[in-house]
Parts: sequence; structure tokens; C-alpha cells
Amino acid sequence: MIDSDSSDGKLPPLVLITDDNPQARMLLRRILEREAFRVEEAEDGESAVQKARSLLPDLVLMDIQMPVMDGFEAVRLLREDSLTERIPIIVVTAAARDSIDVAHGFGLGADDYILKPFNSSELIARARSKIKARRLEDTLQRRNAQLGILSRIGAQLVRALALPELAEYLLDALLDHLKGSSAILLLLDDTNTPNFWLVRGNSLERLLPLLVVWLPRYIVEYGQPVLIEDAQTLEPELSTAFTADQIRSGIAVSLAYQGRVFGALAVASQQTNQFSKYDLRLLEAVSAQASLAIRNAQLYSDLQAYAHNLEAMVQTRTEALQKVQQQLLRADKLAALGTLAAGIAHEINNPLQPLLTNLELTLEDIDQTRPIDRELIEFATHDVQRIKRIVSRLLDFARPAQTAFTPLPLNDLIHEVMVLAGKQLEHARVRVTLRLEAQQPAHGNADQIRQVLLNLVVNAMDAMPNGGTLLIATADRQCEDVPCLELLVRDSGVGIPPDLIVHIFDPFFTTKLGGTGLGLAISHSIIEAHGGQIHVESVPNQTTFTIYLPTAAEA
Repeated sequence: MIDSDSSDGKLPPLVLITDDNPQARMLLRRILEREAFRVEEAEDGESAVQKARSLLPDLVLMDIQMPVMDGFEAVRLLREDSLTERIPIIVVTAAARDSIDVAHGFGLGADDYILKPFNSSELIARARSKIKARRLEDTLQRRNAQLGILSRIGAQLVRALALPELAEYLLDALLDHLKGSSAILLLLDDTNTPNFWLVRGNSLERLLPLLVVWLPRYIVEYGQPVLIEDAQTLEPELSTAFTADQIRSGIAVSLAYQGRVFGALAVASQQTNQFSKYDLRLLEAVSAQASLAIRNAQLYSDLQAYAHNLEAMVQTRTEALQKVQQQLLRADKLAALGTLAAGIAHEINNPLQPLLTNLELTLEDIDQTRPIDRELIEFATHDVQRIKRIVSRLLDFARPAQTAFTPLPLNDLIHEVMVLAGKQLEHARVRVTLRLEAQQPAHGNADQIRQVLLNLVVNAMDAMPNGGTLLIATADRQCEDVPCLELLVRDSGVGIPPDLIVHIFDPFFTTKLGGTGLGLAISHSIIEAHGGQIHVESVPNQTTFTIYLPTAAEA
């Protein structure tokens, strides 16, 4: 979709009702849904805290007297969590009539009190008031943040005189503040022909031939900012090109000076709906500053050209740029090869330990003149073959081969992985809980699913350097009304920052010192090849990977 004035397509406000009384919850739901609110429910304070962290509602209606965890404790926990600290909370209770209780609730962070029985119109009015106040506060904070960004970028743009230096800083700053994956600056000459462009990030280089034609045409002809929420909604040629190059959304604005459009500025993302109308407005504001700075840089370059031999300077600079480009291409290629080699070593290390252990036990049998345990040799042979398959798959990561799938006993595979990783988990002081409730077999390749499991277990151990707990669970589920299997791996480690979690499955992206960034990318590729899905959620002290696989019956 291309839109010049998107409203972000906001959904109706989401309200989380927390009350241990089902009838009270039903009454509140009816009142709210009648006024077009979206509603979720929680029956106690503990589930309310969990749902608030995952759903991030616009408002929480909180009862006080509840089992498991009362409303006061839930309010305190919500206010201590950075994810939920600013969500409005209205206490709806028949119990807290004493002024001391009311003061206690306000002291913990409640925003308002409504006593039962309440007037439904008053409830709706207060709910809308709190939600509106929160959104106004969010808007104010967003605008303050944008002003700060504009101030910082503007200060740097004024200092930069050379166009390449200015363009590099401008694109790097936009990628940093808008959380995009790629950015491009494109300048036009007097005939609207591109005469300068710079790309930052990995996913726009191959699209340059298309962008240098499409961007000027749209920006110059229509003169409107562009918001692409989902690249698949574009015209077929653009949709195919963007999707193939992992571009899912983007924003673009024109660069203009004294009424003439002379270029375009665009930021892209690998995620759909990454950018909002506020991001587009920020980009428009930046482009106004950048247009003046770029024109100043161009004038500065013209003055230099008059002062020196123009032809010699252009030739020298062209040769220097070509040389730098060749060096960068070679460096990128060497870095990618080095990372791939490190990734292969990382994946092979998982089966090496049991292989070495089995061989050492066999040597002990030989030294002690005991009968050689044939099973140990078979295990060792199995691990060698597995290493061979891992190397082959890693080398063919970009073009995975066809794989024969069979009915897969998922619970048995998990037990096998626990045997292989048992000693490592024990040495890492990780306590493992298995909750294997799935009854149906999955449809897949046992070795590849085993590899995914091992990778997630190893990552979990790395996330818990001082030990912790690891939960592995399976269950029969429904995925879009079709039976499927759920595999959950949850650790109590350090967690993944929100700004990094969107890139967690990108090839070569890693949060670990010395990591290769291949393990999760390969796991994602394997699960997708199985017709399944893999998701990750993370808060401090808890990261959960959830995998959904088709059942053998539905294959």
C-alpha cells in the first residue's frame, strides 16, 4: 500500500479486565464492547501481569480482592516493569472503600478508582479519559523525541561540507533512529536524471537499477511522501522485486530547494508495518534540513571545482572511489566467508562432545580388555554422519535441498537431545523441566528438528551464564483450525532487548560475543521448510521460543 497521509490504521482501544468474578468480567465486557472497545480478561493478578506484558493494553481495569495475587500487588508489579509502567490502571472494586486503601492504591501507581456498584456511563467516560491522556502523553513524548532527533541531525548536517560525508551521516542517523534495515539518498540533475546515490544497509544494493528509475518518477511526478506498509500490495513488478530482496515496508520523501525537487530520501525495513505516519513526518522534517545542507554541500563542491582543475579532480576522485568500492567488496566477501566458517564450527561443536565421549569409552574398553560396546561405535558413526549432514546443509543454506519427511515422534526426539546435552546442562547448572503432552506425531525430518532443538538449548545455556531453569514443553494445538504441534523452549536468561529481537532470525545477526549469527537463521529456515512457524518473545529474565509444526495426519 502506498499512502501519502496514513492514519496508522489504529485498532479500537484494548482494555484488560481483571476480576476473579466471571459475572463481573462479563458485565464489564458487555459495557465496553457496546462502546466498541476491544476486551481481554484475566481472572487474577498474576495472569493480569502476564497478559499486560504480552498484550500491552491501552487500559487495565483491576479488582483488588483476588486469589493467587491481589490487585495491589498486580499494580505494583505493572508499575515496576518498563513494558507496562505507563499503562493506565483504574481500580474497580467494592472492597477498597477505606481512604487508607485508596491512598495505598494511588501510592502503588493506580490512576483512578471506581467503586462498585458503578454507573456504566461514568466508567466509559473515565476509561476514555485515561486512554486519551495516555495517548496525548505518548504523542508529546514522541514529538519531544523527534525534536531531539532533528536537533542532533541538524547540528551534524550543518558541520558536513562534503556531500559523501554528509550523505553517510544522514543515512546512518536515519537507520539508527527509525530502526530500518536499509536507506538510500538519491540526487537528480537539472533533467531529473539520477547523478548521485548512496545506499546504507544490506537489502537495497540489488534494487538500485529499479530504485533510480522508480523513486524519481514517483517523487517528481506526484510530489507526495510515500508510506509503504506492505510491499506485497504494490504493483506486481515492485512487489516481486521488493519481496525477493526482503523489503517489506518503507517510507520515502522528496528533497527540494526553492520549490524544485532535486532528490529523494528513503528508508526500508524487512518487517511489514515498520513505519508510522509519525516516522514519515520525522523523515519529512529531516529532509527539509537535509535539502539545505545538501545544496550547501553541492555549492561548496562547485567552489572547489572552480579553484582546482575540475577534470583532474573528477578523475582522481572517481579512481579513488572505485578503489575503495573494490576494497569494500573484497572485505565484505572475506568477512562473509569467515563468518560462515565460524558458523560451521559452531554447529559442528554440538555433536562433537557425544562423539568424543563415545570414542573415549570405546578406548577404555580396549585398554581394559573388555568387550567393545557395539552401541558406542554405532553412536559415534551416527554423530559423524550427522556432522557431515550439518556441513552440507550449512554450505547449501541459501539453496536448501529437498528433504524426505516422515512421521516424527517429537517427544522421543526431545529425550534424545536431553541425553546428548545432559552433561553440558549439568555443568552449566541449568535445571531442565520437561512437560511433554503432545500425543500426535509431527511431519518432518528428525535430524533437522534435532538440530533446531540443540541450537535452542545451546542458546539458552549461553543466556544463563550463572545457571537457571529451562522449560521444554510440547502440546497438541490448533493452527488456523488445523491440528498442529506446539514446541516451547523457555529459559530464565538475560533476555533480548526489544530493538534487537526483530533481527534475531536474520543471517549473521548475533547478540553473543564471538557468535556467528547463523544458528537461529538456519533454525528459522528449517522450520519454514517444514511448513511451520517459529516465534520469539522476551522480557527480562525470560525468553520463549515457540515452534508450530504440522502433524503427520495433516501432511
